[in-house]
Amino acid sequence: MLRSIFNPDNLFFRFTDRVLDLMVLSLLWVVCSLPVVTVGAASAALYYSCAKCLRHKEGGAYRSFFAAFRQNLRTGSAATAVFLLLALLLTAGYAVLERLAPDVFRVMYLVLLLLPIAVACCAFPLLSRFACTVGGLLATSLRLTLRHLPRMLALAALYVAGAALTLRLWYAAVVLLTPALCALLSTYLLEPVFRHYTPPEERAAGEEPPWYLR
Repeated sequence: MLRSIFNPDNLFFRFTDRVLDLMVLSLLWVVCSLPVVTVGAASAALYYSCAKCLRHKEGGAYRSFFAAFRQNLRTGSAATAVFLLLALLLTAGYAVLERLAPDVFRVMYLVLLLLPIAVACCAFPLLSRFACTVGGLLATSLRLTLRHLPRMLALAALYVAGAALTLRLWYAAVVLLTPALCALLSTYLLEPVFRHYTPPEERAAGEEPPWYLR
């Protein structure tokens, strides 16, 4: 009985290990996002470590995070600057509508904002998996969003809900859980898409496929 209670492979220890990983990865994302322009690289690293290590149970989640962060820092920072500029323009557009347009147009505008949010939510996970230039990343993200629109709108809604929950419960420090939890949940929406566009790697007969093709 005692042996089963203190067995590190039992359900309780596996659950606490998973929660701890989510909290540490969320904290790493927060710290690496503090310069703001590095949010993209941090988001790519967070998605990569959650997909590879939490969902597919590969080892070294924190090591994978830092490796992906360094690898995607340049392109991720440039893409972040583009999205920040777009966010400023869209915010200014809403401010104009708030003064001049009826409520129905403002609601429609907010609903339409899910599209650029979906593109941004797709872009950095895409960067974590494929080598892209900034232009190629933005164009491919837009193309995938339009081609898989219901799935990508669900992705945008997931992140909007996560952000709203984090802001609403800021005093409870849910930011130490929601970033990695949203990234982990997003893998169930994005991995089938990425797998469809990933060519099978050449490997010896009987060799186990790479984690992203399992």
